[in-house]
Amino acid sequence: MSALPTNSLAGSTAPPAKPWLPSWAIWLAGRPWAFYPLLALLAAILYFPGQLEVPPLDRDEPRFAQASKQMVETGNFIEISFQDEARLKKPIAIYWLQSASAAVLAPDEPTALWAYRLPSYLAMVLSVLLIAGIGRTLFKGPVGAIAAALFAVAVLPGVEAHLAKTDAVLLALILAAQWALARCWMATNPDTARGEVRTGPWVAAAFWLAIGAGVLVKGPVIILIAALTAMSLATWRWRGWWLLALRPLWGLPLALVVIIPWFVAIHIATDGAFWDEAVGRDFLAKIDAGQERHGGPPGYYLLAVWATFWPAAALIGFAVLGAWRGRAAPAVQFCLAWIIPNWLVFEAVATKLPHYVLPTYPAIALLAAYMLVRAGQRPHRAWVAQAVRAPVWIAVFVAAGLSLGMLVGPPFLGAGITVGALAATVAFAVMAFALFRFGRRAYTAPFPLGIIILTAGLAYWPAYTQVLPSLSDLWVSSRLTEAVVANTPAECTRPARLVTAGYGEPSLIFLGGTDTAAVGAEAAIPLLTADPICTLAAVEARQWPKFEAALAGQLIETLETIDGLNYSKGKRVSLRLVRLVR
Repeated sequence: MSALPTNSLAGSTAPPAKPWLPSWAIWLAGRPWAFYPLLALLAAILYFPGQLEVPPLDRDEPRFAQASKQMVETGNFIEISFQDEARLKKPIAIYWLQSASAAVLAPDEPTALWAYRLPSYLAMVLSVLLIAGIGRTLFKGPVGAIAAALFAVAVLPGVEAHLAKTDAVLLALILAAQWALARCWMATNPDTARGEVRTGPWVAAAFWLAIGAGVLVKGPVIILIAALTAMSLATWRWRGWWLLALRPLWGLPLALVVIIPWFVAIHIATDGAFWDEAVGRDFLAKIDAGQERHGGPPGYYLLAVWATFWPAAALIGFAVLGAWRGRAAPAVQFCLAWIIPNWLVFEAVATKLPHYVLPTYPAIALLAAYMLVRAGQRPHRAWVAQAVRAPVWIAVFVAAGLSLGMLVGPPFLGAGITVGALAATVAFAVMAFALFRFGRRAYTAPFPLGIIILTAGLAYWPAYTQVLPSLSDLWVSSRLTEAVVANTPAECTRPARLVTAGYGEPSLIFLGGTDTAAVGAEAAIPLLTADPICTLAAVEARQWPKFEAALAGQLIETLETIDGLNYSKGKRVSLRLVRLVR
């Protein structure tokens, strides 16, 4: 495949325009021996802060971590459980990864959350490298490396790298499949030079192994994204023979070899209940209605992208312009086939969470980088020129809001103004100023990629390591379990068992232990009296009258009171930690 000429986007014979990037970025991004190690280092540095400090985030993360912890505790690596309840909503692979990480790296620390987060951390670093590889396959030159850097500094990838759940690992597998698909598309496309992008059995094997592993992580999501991309490309020019490069005759059986064994085992172990729960009550239910109050109208993701893909979202207008100008290029067609059908499906599904569209963000980053590198002429129509840079102004306001939030937010959530908060404030403010200057001088000045990367790192580090952990009102479960350890009688050989009434978030189960009991006020009394020495109760203020009435004259001692915000429900809570007086 020959590289597209710089002025091909403009569709004219004018001299090539100067790329809208600093010359150092173009030089570095065009040399794989340099940019792959640097991208890995960038992602590793961006995603490491907070892995040790940020407590478990309710509700999904501690559910996954607790189920993985129970696998290590019980030695049952086929069935998935959260306490005594079967957890059949997702397949097994993420639990295998998390339990293996915890068993090997933290065998004596069952609540070492960083060990459960490690698969997500490594998968997101790998995702950044895969984006660079996809970009190099599609566009050659520096586009892939620039896109990977834009993606790496975005908010949502950083968040998912810090969460012990499926989405970061799934993204890496989706990108592996898309990489193989891109190679097949470019190698067989009549509009590209043959021989520069090669495909072979190893590419097909990578595709089908990624599909199989992706299904074991999160069911059919990876199939949906790859299939919609492939079908859209096949429809674009009414030819689908290029898909034969994926060797489906032996590739599909290879994927089934990965998928089938566990599904057969879980079918037998649950007597078929897995299918009813995972397919009927989880996957299909998300299409019809918003699960767990996570519904939203069509257009939800078009609003969310300005925050979740920030600061790379500043270039969405340039990505759209680049897609329009380069729509005849096979590489651009691949990105559009990746984004459009999948985005429409996610907008149509009733259940909406910000991370659902994460697999489309790499393709947006690729189109944005394509426009920055290939540049082209400024749009001749003034309204188009203004529309293209409108997202830059949105990004400026988001940066300014984050800068202000680092100062005014913590005092409302139980924290003070720290040095870390001030550092993050300054970093976000500098980024806002850099984006503002670019917005004013767009089409004539380069995008401040270096400043964006530097200030993102300087902002995310204190935000994750100091600001977030200091928001004590949010970390009710962490404070409560610390209070239990501090008030465990000396006679107990382990932290006392905790019984709760009115508060039972999954983070409390993970931190407090599998035997933590979240019950009603009346049911808490028999558990307390059964072992009054090594059992404590945490009673939420709304449950206190019922609890007090059920005591029936038994004396209790209040040890501590924990006040905070149950952000999963959006309600303030006040928990009184008590024990029976012997």
